Amino acid sequence: MVKLALWLIIALNIAVTTAFSQWSVTSQISANELGSYPSISVPNCSTIVVCGGATNNPRVFISTNSGLNFINVTGNITGGELYAIYALNKDTIFAGDGGAAGGAGGNAKVYKTTNGGLNWTVALTTGGSSGFISGITFSQLNPDFGIIVSDPAENNGPFWIAKTHDRGHTWQITTAPNTAQYTTQNSDFAVDSLFYGFGLNTTPARFYMTSDGGISWVVRTIGLNGNSVPSIDFKSDKQTGIAISDIAVPNIARTTNAGINWQTINIGVNTSGIATVKWIPGSNIFFIAASNIKRSPDNGVTWYEMNTEGVSNFAHMDVYPTGANTICAYALASSGKVLRFEGEPFAIDPENSTIPVEFELKQNYPNPFNPETRISYSVPKPGFVRLTIYDLSGKEIMLISSNFHNIGNYSENINMNGFSSGIYIFELRTDDVTLTKKMALIK
Repeated sequence: MVKLALWLIIALNIAVTTAFSQWSVTSQISANELGSYPSISVPNCSTIVVCGGATNNPRVFISTNSGLNFINVTGNITGGELYAIYALNKDTIFAGDGGAAGGAGGNAKVYKTTNGGLNWTVALTTGGSSGFISGITFSQLNPDFGIIVSDPAENNGPFWIAKTHDRGHTWQITTAPNTAQYTTQNSDFAVDSLFYGFGLNTTPARFYMTSDGGISWVVRTIGLNGNSVPSIDFKSDKQTGIAISDIAVPNIARTTNAGINWQTINIGVNTSGIATVKWIPGSNIFFIAASNIKRSPDNGVTWYEMNTEGVSNFAHMDVYPTGANTICAYALASSGKVLRFEGEPFAIDPENSTIPVEFELKQNYPNPFNPETRISYSVPKPGFVRLTIYDLSGKEIMLISSNFHNIGNYSENINMNGFSSGIYIFELRTDDVTLTKKMALIK
Protein backbone atom coordinates (compact mmCIF):
# COMPACT_ATOMS: atom_id res chain seq x y z
CA MET A 1 0.00 0.00 0.00
CA VAL A 2 2.87 2.34 0.86
CA LYS A 3 4.58 1.57 -2.47
CA LEU A 4 1.33 2.24 -4.37
CA ALA A 5 0.89 5.61 -2.62
CA LEU A 6 4.50 6.52 -3.39
CA TRP A 7 4.09 5.70 -7.07
CA LEU A 8 0.88 7.74 -7.21
CA ILE A 9 2.72 10.73 -5.76
CA ILE A 10 5.57 10.33 -8.24
CA ALA A 11 3.15 10.01 -11.16
CA LEU A 12 1.18 13.04 -10.03
CA ASN A 13 4.35 15.08 -9.62
CA ILE A 14 5.48 14.16 -13.14
CA ALA A 15 2.07 15.02 -14.57
CA VAL A 16 1.97 18.36 -12.76
CA THR A 17 5.47 19.49 -13.72
CA THR A 18 5.29 18.46 -17.37
CA ALA A 19 1.77 19.73 -18.05
CA PHE A 20 2.99 23.30 -17.68
CA SER A 21 5.92 23.22 -20.07
CA GLN A 22 5.20 21.06 -23.08
CA TRP A 23 4.38 22.22 -26.59
CA SER A 24 4.09 19.64 -29.35
CA VAL A 25 4.32 19.90 -33.13
CA THR A 26 0.99 19.11 -34.78
CA SER A 27 1.59 19.82 -38.45
CA GLN A 28 3.57 21.68 -41.10
CA ILE A 29 2.34 24.33 -43.53
CA SER A 30 4.50 25.35 -46.49
CA ALA A 31 6.61 28.31 -45.39
CA ASN A 32 6.74 29.54 -49.00
CA GLU A 33 2.96 29.72 -49.15
CA LEU A 34 2.73 31.45 -45.78
CA GLY A 35 5.15 34.21 -46.75
CA SER A 36 7.16 36.33 -44.33
CA TYR A 37 4.39 37.69 -42.09
CA PRO A 38 1.79 34.99 -41.33
CA SER A 39 -0.86 35.26 -38.60
CA ILE A 40 -2.82 32.69 -36.58
CA SER A 41 -6.24 32.74 -34.92
CA VAL A 42 -7.72 30.14 -32.54
CA PRO A 43 -11.50 30.34 -31.90
CA ASN A 44 -11.63 26.96 -30.13
CA CYS A 45 -9.31 24.05 -29.45
CA SER A 46 -10.14 22.15 -32.61
CA THR A 47 -10.11 25.10 -35.05
CA ILE A 48 -6.97 26.94 -36.13
CA VAL A 49 -6.91 29.47 -38.97
CA VAL A 50 -3.70 30.79 -40.54
CA CYS A 51 -3.24 33.52 -43.14
CA GLY A 52 -0.34 35.01 -45.09
CA GLY A 53 0.98 34.50 -48.58
CA ALA A 54 3.79 35.50 -50.89
CA THR A 55 3.50 38.78 -52.79
CA ASN A 56 0.14 38.92 -54.61
CA ASN A 57 -0.62 35.33 -53.56
CA PRO A 58 -2.95 35.50 -50.54
CA ARG A 59 -3.45 32.35 -48.51
CA VAL A 60 -5.84 31.16 -45.81
CA PHE A 61 -5.48 27.71 -44.25
CA ILE A 62 -7.82 26.08 -41.73
CA SER A 63 -7.69 23.04 -39.50
CA THR A 64 -10.80 21.69 -37.78
CA ASN A 65 -9.08 18.69 -36.17
CA SER A 66 -6.76 20.37 -33.64
CA GLY A 67 -4.02 21.04 -36.17
CA LEU A 68 -3.52 17.52 -37.45
CA ASN A 69 -3.87 18.84 -40.99
CA PHE A 70 -4.72 22.11 -42.74
CA ILE A 71 -6.60 22.77 -45.96
CA ASN A 72 -6.36 25.77 -48.24
CA VAL A 73 -9.57 27.84 -48.04
CA THR A 74 -8.32 30.95 -49.83
CA GLY A 75 -11.17 30.47 -52.28
CA ASN A 76 -12.04 33.61 -54.25
CA ILE A 77 -9.69 35.98 -52.35
CA THR A 78 -7.44 37.69 -54.89
CA GLY A 79 -4.93 40.51 -54.91
CA GLY A 80 -2.53 41.30 -52.08
CA GLU A 81 -1.30 38.88 -49.46
CA LEU A 82 -3.01 38.78 -46.05
CA TYR A 83 -1.61 40.20 -42.81
CA ALA A 84 -4.37 39.87 -40.20
CA ILE A 85 -6.96 37.24 -39.37
CA TYR A 86 -9.58 36.54 -36.72
CA ALA A 87 -11.89 33.54 -36.56
CA LEU A 88 -15.06 33.73 -34.48
CA ASN A 89 -15.63 30.02 -35.12
CA LYS A 90 -14.89 27.51 -37.86
CA ASP A 91 -17.36 29.21 -40.20
CA THR A 92 -17.08 32.98 -39.60
CA ILE A 93 -13.64 34.39 -40.30
CA PHE A 94 -12.29 37.89 -41.05
CA ALA A 95 -9.04 38.44 -42.97
CA GLY A 96 -7.30 41.69 -43.92
CA ASP A 97 -4.79 42.48 -46.64
CA GLY A 98 -2.02 45.07 -46.93
CA GLY A 99 -3.49 47.05 -49.80
CA ALA A 100 -1.01 46.95 -52.66
CA ALA A 101 1.48 44.17 -53.38
CA GLY A 102 4.04 43.59 -50.64
CA GLY A 103 1.87 45.43 -48.13
CA ALA A 104 2.61 48.78 -49.74
CA GLY A 105 -0.86 50.01 -48.77
CA GLY A 106 -3.84 51.43 -50.61
CA ASN A 107 -7.58 50.74 -50.31
CA ALA A 108 -6.94 47.76 -48.05
CA LYS A 109 -9.69 45.14 -47.86
CA VAL A 110 -11.27 43.09 -45.08
CA TYR A 111 -12.68 39.80 -46.33
CA LYS A 112 -15.37 37.80 -44.54
CA THR A 113 -16.59 34.24 -44.85
CA THR A 114 -19.52 32.62 -43.06
CA ASN A 115 -19.04 29.14 -44.49
CA GLY A 116 -15.50 28.26 -43.48
CA GLY A 117 -13.84 29.77 -46.54
CA LEU A 118 -15.92 28.22 -49.29
CA ASN A 119 -16.45 31.78 -50.49
CA TRP A 120 -15.49 35.24 -49.28
CA THR A 121 -17.00 38.71 -49.59
CA VAL A 122 -15.38 42.11 -49.14
CA ALA A 123 -16.81 43.35 -45.83
CA LEU A 124 -14.85 46.63 -45.55
CA THR A 125 -12.37 48.75 -47.46
CA THR A 126 -10.22 51.60 -46.16
CA GLY A 127 -10.23 53.62 -49.36
CA GLY A 128 -7.33 55.95 -50.03
CA SER A 129 -3.82 55.12 -51.12
CA SER A 130 -2.17 54.02 -47.85
CA GLY A 131 -4.54 51.63 -46.08
CA PHE A 132 -2.98 48.48 -44.58
CA ILE A 133 -5.05 46.15 -42.34
CA SER A 134 -2.62 45.51 -39.50
CA GLY A 135 -4.88 43.85 -36.94
CA ILE A 136 -8.29 42.30 -36.22
CA THR A 137 -9.25 41.40 -32.66
CA PHE A 138 -12.25 40.84 -30.39
CA SER A 139 -12.54 41.34 -26.64
CA GLN A 140 -12.31 38.34 -24.30
CA LEU A 141 -14.49 40.16 -21.74
CA ASN A 142 -17.11 41.25 -24.25
CA PRO A 143 -16.96 38.95 -27.31
CA ASP A 144 -19.51 41.10 -29.15
CA PHE A 145 -16.97 43.93 -29.35
CA GLY A 146 -14.14 43.93 -31.86
CA ILE A 147 -11.84 46.30 -33.72
CA ILE A 148 -10.05 46.33 -37.06
CA VAL A 149 -7.03 48.64 -37.34
CA SER A 150 -5.42 50.14 -40.43
CA ASP A 151 -2.67 52.59 -41.25
CA PRO A 152 -4.02 56.02 -42.23
CA ALA A 153 -5.93 55.63 -45.50
CA GLU A 154 -4.11 58.71 -46.83
CA ASN A 155 -0.65 60.01 -46.01
CA ASN A 156 -0.77 62.16 -42.86
CA GLY A 157 -4.47 61.37 -42.44
CA PRO A 158 -6.06 59.89 -39.30
CA PHE A 159 -5.81 56.24 -38.37
CA TRP A 160 -8.64 54.09 -39.75
CA ILE A 161 -10.44 51.99 -37.12
CA ALA A 162 -13.55 49.86 -37.56
CA LYS A 163 -15.58 48.87 -34.49
CA THR A 164 -18.35 46.32 -34.01
CA HIS A 165 -20.70 45.83 -31.08
CA ASP A 166 -22.60 42.89 -32.59
CA ARG A 167 -19.84 40.34 -33.27
CA GLY A 168 -19.02 41.58 -36.73
CA HIS A 169 -22.49 41.77 -38.27
CA THR A 170 -22.14 45.56 -38.62
CA TRP A 171 -19.13 47.87 -38.38
CA GLN A 172 -18.73 51.54 -37.55
CA ILE A 173 -15.81 53.33 -39.21
CA THR A 174 -14.01 55.67 -36.80
CA THR A 175 -10.69 57.50 -36.79
CA ALA A 176 -7.95 58.46 -34.37
CA PRO A 177 -5.75 61.56 -34.81
CA ASN A 178 -2.54 60.96 -36.73
CA THR A 179 0.56 60.47 -34.58
CA ALA A 180 2.57 58.30 -36.99
CA GLN A 181 2.29 57.03 -40.54
CA TYR A 182 2.16 53.31 -39.75
CA THR A 183 0.66 50.86 -37.30
CA THR A 184 2.38 47.57 -36.41
CA GLN A 185 1.09 44.20 -37.57
CA ASN A 186 -0.85 42.21 -34.93
CA SER A 187 -0.18 44.79 -32.22
CA ASP A 188 -3.87 45.56 -31.59
CA PHE A 189 -5.53 44.81 -28.24
CA ALA A 190 -9.10 45.22 -26.95
CA VAL A 191 -9.89 44.62 -23.29
CA ASP A 192 -13.44 45.90 -23.77
CA SER A 193 -15.37 48.52 -25.75
CA LEU A 194 -13.70 51.34 -23.82
CA PHE A 195 -10.09 50.18 -23.48
CA TYR A 196 -8.27 49.29 -26.69
CA GLY A 197 -5.35 50.33 -28.89
CA PHE A 198 -2.46 49.31 -31.13
CA GLY A 199 1.30 49.59 -31.58
CA LEU A 200 2.91 52.29 -33.68
CA ASN A 201 5.74 51.88 -36.17
CA THR A 202 7.77 54.92 -35.17
CA THR A 203 10.57 56.01 -32.86
CA PRO A 204 10.64 55.88 -29.86
CA ALA A 205 8.83 52.57 -29.25
CA ARG A 206 5.27 53.55 -28.36
CA PHE A 207 1.63 52.66 -28.78
CA TYR A 208 -1.73 54.39 -29.14
CA MET A 209 -4.66 53.72 -26.82
CA THR A 210 -8.06 54.89 -25.69
CA SER A 211 -9.75 54.28 -22.35
CA ASP A 212 -13.08 55.95 -23.22
CA GLY A 213 -14.18 54.10 -26.34
CA GLY A 214 -12.31 56.31 -28.81
CA ILE A 215 -13.50 59.70 -27.58
CA SER A 216 -9.88 60.54 -26.75
CA TRP A 217 -6.55 58.91 -27.61
CA VAL A 218 -3.14 59.01 -25.89
CA VAL A 219 0.34 57.96 -27.00
CA ARG A 220 2.29 55.89 -24.46
CA THR A 221 6.04 55.25 -24.73
CA ILE A 222 7.23 51.98 -23.20
CA GLY A 223 10.76 52.96 -22.17
CA LEU A 224 12.57 50.59 -24.54
CA ASN A 225 14.82 51.25 -27.51
CA GLY A 226 13.14 50.48 -30.78
CA ASN A 227 11.31 51.64 -33.87
CA SER A 228 7.95 50.01 -33.14
CA VAL A 229 5.77 48.10 -30.67
CA PRO A 230 4.91 44.82 -32.46
CA SER A 231 2.86 43.35 -29.58
CA ILE A 232 1.10 44.48 -26.42
CA ASP A 233 -1.50 42.88 -24.17
CA PHE A 234 -3.33 43.90 -21.00
CA LYS A 235 -5.08 41.93 -18.30
CA SER A 236 -8.79 42.47 -17.79
CA ASP A 237 -8.00 44.83 -14.87
CA LYS A 238 -6.74 47.33 -17.50
CA GLN A 239 -3.76 48.03 -15.22
CA THR A 240 -1.28 45.23 -15.82
CA GLY A 241 0.22 44.93 -19.29
CA ILE A 242 3.26 43.69 -21.21
CA ALA A 243 4.66 45.44 -24.29
CA ILE A 244 7.41 44.45 -26.71
CA SER A 245 9.83 46.52 -28.78
CA ASP A 246 11.07 45.41 -32.20
CA ILE A 247 14.76 45.39 -31.16
CA ALA A 248 14.93 45.35 -27.34
CA VAL A 249 14.11 41.67 -26.58
CA PRO A 250 15.15 40.04 -24.20
CA ASN A 251 14.16 43.29 -22.48
CA ILE A 252 10.41 43.80 -22.35
CA ALA A 253 8.22 46.48 -20.74
CA ARG A 254 5.75 45.92 -17.89
CA THR A 255 3.11 48.30 -16.54
CA THR A 256 0.84 48.11 -13.51
CA ASN A 257 -0.93 51.45 -14.00
CA ALA A 258 -2.62 51.18 -17.39
CA GLY A 259 0.46 52.04 -19.42
CA ILE A 260 1.35 55.35 -17.76
CA ASN A 261 4.66 54.04 -16.40
CA TRP A 262 6.73 51.08 -17.56
CA GLN A 263 9.35 48.89 -15.92
CA THR A 264 12.02 47.12 -17.99
CA ILE A 265 12.19 43.35 -17.40
CA ASN A 266 14.89 41.05 -18.81
CA ILE A 267 13.30 37.70 -19.68
CA GLY A 268 16.56 35.83 -20.39
CA VAL A 269 19.48 35.91 -22.81
CA ASN A 270 18.19 33.01 -24.92
CA THR A 271 15.25 35.05 -26.22
CA SER A 272 15.50 37.36 -29.23
CA GLY A 273 13.58 38.58 -32.26
CA ILE A 274 10.13 40.05 -32.83
CA ALA A 275 7.78 38.73 -30.15
CA THR A 276 4.09 38.10 -29.56
CA VAL A 277 2.72 38.53 -26.04
CA LYS A 278 -0.56 36.99 -24.83
CA TRP A 279 -2.28 37.24 -21.46
CA ILE A 280 -3.99 34.06 -20.27
CA PRO A 281 -7.56 35.10 -19.32
CA GLY A 282 -8.47 34.75 -15.65
CA SER A 283 -4.86 34.41 -14.48
CA ASN A 284 -1.61 36.22 -13.71
CA ILE A 285 0.07 34.41 -16.60
CA PHE A 286 1.55 35.84 -19.80
CA PHE A 287 3.10 33.90 -22.70
CA ILE A 288 5.73 35.36 -25.01
CA ALA A 289 6.64 33.75 -28.34
CA ALA A 290 9.81 34.97 -30.07
CA SER A 291 12.93 32.88 -30.78
CA ASN A 292 11.49 30.61 -28.09
CA ILE A 293 8.33 30.55 -25.94
CA LYS A 294 8.38 31.74 -22.35
CA ARG A 295 5.80 31.85 -19.57
CA SER A 296 5.43 34.19 -16.63
CA PRO A 297 3.28 33.06 -13.66
CA ASP A 298 3.42 36.42 -11.84
CA ASN A 299 2.19 39.16 -14.17
CA GLY A 300 5.44 39.40 -16.10
CA VAL A 301 7.97 39.70 -13.27
CA THR A 302 9.72 36.35 -13.75
CA TRP A 303 9.90 34.21 -16.88
CA TYR A 304 10.55 30.53 -17.61
CA GLU A 305 11.34 28.85 -20.92
CA MET A 306 8.87 26.27 -22.21
CA ASN A 307 9.68 23.08 -24.09
CA THR A 308 8.92 23.46 -27.82
CA GLU A 309 10.44 20.21 -29.13
CA GLY A 310 13.42 22.06 -30.60
CA VAL A 311 11.31 24.37 -32.78
CA SER A 312 12.32 28.04 -32.68
CA ASN A 313 11.61 31.43 -34.28
CA PHE A 314 7.88 31.93 -33.83
CA ALA A 315 5.96 34.28 -36.10
CA HIS A 316 2.70 34.47 -34.14
CA MET A 317 0.68 32.82 -31.37
CA ASP A 318 -2.92 32.72 -30.13
CA VAL A 319 -4.60 31.43 -26.96
CA TYR A 320 -8.11 30.15 -26.26
CA PRO A 321 -9.44 29.62 -22.70
CA THR A 322 -11.23 26.28 -22.49
CA GLY A 323 -12.39 26.49 -18.89
CA ALA A 324 -11.88 28.18 -15.55
CA ASN A 325 -8.31 26.94 -15.34
CA THR A 326 -7.38 25.42 -18.71
CA ILE A 327 -6.36 26.72 -22.13
CA CYS A 328 -5.29 25.58 -25.52
CA ALA A 329 -2.73 27.61 -27.42
CA TYR A 330 -1.19 27.37 -30.87
CA ALA A 331 2.08 28.89 -32.05
CA LEU A 332 3.15 29.32 -35.67
CA ALA A 333 6.87 29.08 -36.41
CA SER A 334 8.45 30.91 -39.33
CA SER A 335 9.29 27.47 -40.75
CA GLY A 336 5.54 26.75 -41.04
CA LYS A 337 5.45 24.31 -38.15
CA VAL A 338 2.33 24.59 -35.95
CA LEU A 339 2.75 23.81 -32.25
CA ARG A 340 0.01 23.09 -29.72
CA PHE A 341 -0.21 23.53 -25.95
CA GLU A 342 -3.19 22.28 -23.97
CA GLY A 343 -3.80 22.03 -20.25
CA GLU A 344 -3.57 24.11 -17.12
CA PRO A 345 -1.13 27.04 -17.34
CA PHE A 346 -1.92 28.34 -13.87
CA ALA A 347 0.54 29.42 -11.29
CA ILE A 348 2.26 26.29 -10.04
CA ASP A 349 5.81 27.35 -9.28
CA PRO A 350 8.07 26.08 -12.12
CA GLU A 351 10.63 25.12 -9.46
CA ASN A 352 7.97 22.98 -7.72
CA SER A 353 9.32 19.53 -6.87
CA THR A 354 7.15 18.41 -3.94
CA ILE A 355 3.49 17.54 -3.49
CA PRO A 356 2.05 19.52 -0.55
CA VAL A 357 0.43 17.54 2.27
CA GLU A 358 -1.38 20.46 3.94
CA PHE A 359 -2.71 23.92 3.16
CA GLU A 360 -0.02 26.50 3.82
CA LEU A 361 0.15 30.28 3.52
CA LYS A 362 3.73 31.50 3.70
CA GLN A 363 4.89 34.89 4.90
CA ASN A 364 5.19 37.32 2.02
CA TYR A 365 8.67 38.21 0.78
CA PRO A 366 10.07 40.79 1.01
CA ASN A 367 8.39 42.08 4.14
CA PRO A 368 8.27 45.03 4.70
CA PHE A 369 7.96 45.88 1.00
CA ASN A 370 7.50 48.79 -1.42
CA PRO A 371 5.44 48.37 -3.56
CA GLU A 372 5.83 44.74 -4.74
CA THR A 373 5.95 41.51 -2.77
CA ARG A 374 5.40 37.80 -3.39
CA ILE A 375 2.86 35.57 -1.65
CA SER A 376 3.37 31.79 -1.82
CA TYR A 377 0.93 29.11 -0.75
CA SER A 378 0.34 25.37 -1.02
CA VAL A 379 -2.80 23.45 -2.01
CA PRO A 380 -2.84 19.72 -1.06
CA LYS A 381 -6.06 18.82 -2.86
CA PRO A 382 -8.06 20.16 -5.82
CA GLY A 383 -10.59 22.83 -4.99
CA PHE A 384 -11.64 26.46 -5.09
CA VAL A 385 -9.11 28.90 -3.60
CA ARG A 386 -9.59 32.57 -2.80
CA LEU A 387 -6.58 34.78 -1.97
CA THR A 388 -7.44 38.27 -0.74
CA ILE A 389 -5.88 41.34 0.91
CA TYR A 390 -7.70 43.35 3.61
CA ASP A 391 -6.92 46.52 5.52
CA LEU A 392 -6.96 46.51 9.32
CA SER A 393 -10.64 47.53 9.37
CA GLY A 394 -11.51 44.29 7.57
CA LYS A 395 -12.29 45.93 4.23
CA GLU A 396 -11.31 43.88 1.18
CA ILE A 397 -8.93 45.99 -0.92
CA MET A 398 -7.54 43.48 -3.43
CA LEU A 399 -8.67 40.14 -4.84
CA ILE A 400 -5.55 38.30 -5.95
CA SER A 401 -6.99 34.97 -7.02
CA SER A 402 -10.41 33.35 -7.02
CA ASN A 403 -10.54 30.15 -9.05
CA PHE A 404 -10.16 26.38 -9.04
CA HIS A 405 -6.67 25.12 -8.15
CA ASN A 406 -5.14 21.72 -8.70
CA ILE A 407 -2.66 20.26 -6.21
CA GLY A 408 0.54 22.28 -6.12
CA ASN A 409 2.70 25.07 -4.73
CA TYR A 410 1.65 28.50 -5.98
CA SER A 411 3.21 31.93 -6.05
CA GLU A 412 1.68 35.35 -6.78
CA ASN A 413 3.41 38.70 -7.21
CA ILE A 414 1.46 41.61 -5.66
CA ASN A 415 1.81 45.30 -6.51
CA MET A 416 0.35 47.79 -3.98
CA ASN A 417 1.58 50.95 -5.67
CA GLY A 418 -1.75 52.70 -5.17
CA PHE A 419 -2.04 52.04 -1.44
CA SER A 420 -0.70 53.95 1.56
CA SER A 421 1.89 52.72 4.05
CA GLY A 422 0.54 50.49 6.79
CA ILE A 423 -0.20 46.97 8.00
CA TYR A 424 -2.38 44.77 5.78
CA ILE A 425 -3.80 41.26 6.17
CA PHE A 426 -3.68 38.64 3.43
CA GLU A 427 -6.00 35.65 3.58
CA LEU A 428 -6.16 32.24 1.95
CA ARG A 429 -9.69 30.78 2.08
CA THR A 430 -10.86 27.36 0.88
CA ASP A 431 -13.72 25.04 1.80
CA ASP A 432 -11.37 23.45 4.36
CA VAL A 433 -9.31 26.27 5.90
CA THR A 434 -8.93 30.01 6.35
CA LEU A 435 -5.33 31.17 6.84
CA THR A 436 -4.19 34.75 7.44
CA LYS A 437 -0.95 36.65 7.86
CA LYS A 438 0.08 40.29 8.22
CA MET A 439 2.39 42.28 5.96
CA ALA A 440 3.82 45.80 6.08
CA LEU A 441 3.84 48.27 3.19
CA ILE A 442 6.40 51.02 3.86
CA LYS A 443 6.83 53.85 1.36
